[in-house]
Amino acid sequence: MADLPQPNIRKHNMSTINDVVAELTPVLKELVAYLAVSSQSEAFDFFSHVQRCLGQVTNEEALLEVFIMMSMMAFQDFRLDPMASMLADQILAHAEQVSHTFSADSSSVN
Repeated sequence: MADLPQPNIRKHNMSTINDVVAELTPVLKELVAYLAVSSQSEAFDFFSHVQRCLGQVTNEEALLEVFIMMSMMAFQDFRLDPMASMLADQILAHAEQVSHTFSADSSSVN
């Protein structure tokens, strides 16, 4: 399991968006694969959907929509085991850091 890098986003260009997607994709793929073999079908369905949406990101708004979708995990009707929870927490923490960076960059422009 690789640690996700600290986001360093100054411009929200497509290259930056692609970098964030590339950073999140392997950990999300690992989580989905783990959920598939650990009989956590509801969580598997949820994170498979997140994974598909992440793969379709074409701009900052779409990426932020994926982050919002991931933040809704707490309101789902499933519980994650400790391994899945650790992976999900890692993904959510990175998404939160990226979101804060986007927000900080947007507010410094205004």
